[in-house]
Amino acid sequence: MKTTEIRNYTIVKAKSITTLFMASLLAAACGKSGADDLAAKKKQLAEARTQLAGVKATIAQLESEIAAADPEFFKGRNTAQPVTAVKAKKNRFEHKIEVRGAVMSRANVQVGAELPGRLTSVKVKEGQRVKKGQVLAIIDAEEIERSIAITETQLRFATTVFEKRQRLWMKNIGTEIQYLEAKNNKETLEKQWESLQTRLSKTSILAPFSGTIEQVPVKNGQYVQPGLPIAFLVNNAENYISAEVSDAYIGSFEMGDEVTVRVPSLGDTLSSTISSIGQVINKNNRTFTVEIALPKGTNYKTNQVTLVHLTDFSADDSVVIPTRIIQEDLKGNYVYLIEGDKARKVYMEPGRSYDNRTRIVAGLNGGETLIDKGNRTIADGVTVSIRN
Repeated sequence: MKTTEIRNYTIVKAKSITTLFMASLLAAACGKSGADDLAAKKKQLAEARTQLAGVKATIAQLESEIAAADPEFFKGRNTAQPVTAVKAKKNRFEHKIEVRGAVMSRANVQVGAELPGRLTSVKVKEGQRVKKGQVLAIIDAEEIERSIAITETQLRFATTVFEKRQRLWMKNIGTEIQYLEAKNNKETLEKQWESLQTRLSKTSILAPFSGTIEQVPVKNGQYVQPGLPIAFLVNNAENYISAEVSDAYIGSFEMGDEVTVRVPSLGDTLSSTISSIGQVINKNNRTFTVEIALPKGTNYKTNQVTLVHLTDFSADDSVVIPTRIIQEDLKGNYVYLIEGDKARKVYMEPGRSYDNRTRIVAGLNGGETLIDKGNRTIADGVTVSIRN
């Protein structure tokens, strides 16, 4: 076919395609009487996009064929297609996963009564700071104190009897059984007195560590039982972050690995490390627990939601390109690189992607100039001009 014939054939074919496309768009726009039919509009949009993609592909193919058969055809027509370009760089690549976590506390307890009784005094209120050993509440100890007084009287008498029996026994007066009975009675009362003293100490409910009183669910005069919460005590100094990770990532992390934590409610971002990795899989959701240390000076609240970014894959000296420039056809994934002033289609094998960047496993060596904006409207061999 002669150059003139190719040129005429191309122009006619391009016009036919354009006419067909415009007709299709008009038919799509007017084919429905009900303009508010959303489903029909969506279908029309999909069809129009498909037809537009076909037209663009045909135009690119025709330009390529014409350029090969008649290099003079495009000269002087300002046909160099403007594009922007990026370099395929070699960098360290990291792939991260995001999991939901929560701030937890190792010093977060319900302080309860150890003895039954009536509260005679509640000495704290919500929001109050307390020190370790500080009295939070007192239980009525009248009955225990009476028992102690009786026991002390009995113990004094038993001690006197024992001492006399001991002196007589040293002189071989009296029987051994009398001496042993006096000794046993004295020692029994001593243990009873010690037990009562322990019970008396438990009538004062003490703070097990320093912290802040979050709740006080009791009042003066209320009768309490062992285990009933008297106060909810928290200490944020021993907070940490706990996150549940899918068992698909077993072996991907180690203690000491760096992580990034975001606290959405405050807009904070901080760096930390993994302090513990769970060894048990939760059978209900197939996850294991990862704990992240909170740096000193942070003051997040227990159960505060966090987003934890964990690095599950990293590789040095990797060819990394923007994910947006990768395209796919029936043969596989490809990009357009620039050789001279021409676009060249190159197939390659992408690896993992993260943060809009993709690691290239094969097909690129690094340093190539790749087409960025405009890569969807060009074809292999098209003349391009870089307009970064």
